[in-house]
Amino acid sequence: MSKTKIPGVDNAKSSLDGSTNYGSQFLPTEVSRDIIRRVWEESWVRKTVTNIVMKTQTLKIPKISTGITMQGTTDNADDPEADESRHVTTEIELEMKSIIGNAPIQKKLIAYAVESMMPALMDDIRMSVADTEEDVFVNGDTTSGASNINGLYDVTNFPNGVITRDPRLELDGLRKMAIDAANTVNASGASLTSSHIRSAFAQLGKYGKKKEEVTIVVSNSVETIMYGWDELKTLDKYGPKATVFTGEIGKLYGATVISTSLLSDTLGATGLERNQSTGSSADDKTVVLVFNNRSPIIGNPIKADRKFKIEIDNEPKKDRIVLIPKEDFAFSNRYDEAIAQIINVLPGT
Repeated sequence: MSKTKIPGVDNAKSSLDGSTNYGSQFLPTEVSRDIIRRVWEESWVRKTVTNIVMKTQTLKIPKISTGITMQGTTDNADDPEADESRHVTTEIELEMKSIIGNAPIQKKLIAYAVESMMPALMDDIRMSVADTEEDVFVNGDTTSGASNINGLYDVTNFPNGVITRDPRLELDGLRKMAIDAANTVNASGASLTSSHIRSAFAQLGKYGKKKEEVTIVVSNSVETIMYGWDELKTLDKYGPKATVFTGEIGKLYGATVISTSLLSDTLGATGLERNQSTGSSADDKTVVLVFNNRSPIIGNPIKADRKFKIEIDNEPKKDRIVLIPKEDFAFSNRYDEAIAQIINVLPGT
């Protein structure tokens, strides 16, 4: 690795770790490690679902599709041996995908304002990574046709054409998983009620029995409606030792309720995003997601430099450096029946 120092980076690095003897084209490992640690600590998705370590780019995980059958013995007292019933297993595949940024910074800014600017820049990178992760986990859809749930390939309703570098195209998220599962409750254009939530619990079947394993995800506008429900146990009623996730607003029948700004209030009746300038005026609905926490899986790379790092690219002709944050992760769902959605929900005001 090159030992040539990059002009303008000495100040940046010294402001972050007190040293200018960096000898590489990366910001200090401690800086990248601190950013991703804070991202993971603040992520309600990462704290809610299963996280595993991946040594390879793809990983196949077995799942039980059919379990064994227990049998009685009363009618066969002389021969109590049970008939054979075997587990049937299938597989799901996790595939590592990457998100990347490109943040040019003028060297003049670093030279004269590094002490005040670099911490702010690092915090901005942290927030951007966190928001992008959550957006992919919630709204990701790899579909390359007009049925993409975010309208990214809907040229008719999005006159600017196909958006090919959108990170939501990298992996399928919770909304797409719920559509694929076909476990749907229709609110029929009305405001969300607790009855809709109970119907979603029923859609989960056995995965909805233990409410402490269930998470409900709503948009910020629906959050305001739920505060008026007697059934919602708000944070002020939690005990002093309770664990609270980022975005958590309370418990409903024992399930955790999360509010996120990344669930759109401009969806159509079936849960698809449309461009409001050319789409139907009826595209003013939202969705609610209900899932068992044990079903979605996040894959994290075992190599530290693939978890998250910030490279530095020197561009002397433009008198600037470029910070390039990168992160790898995977996301998949074990059981279709463990996730449901409530569509055609009227947002709050």
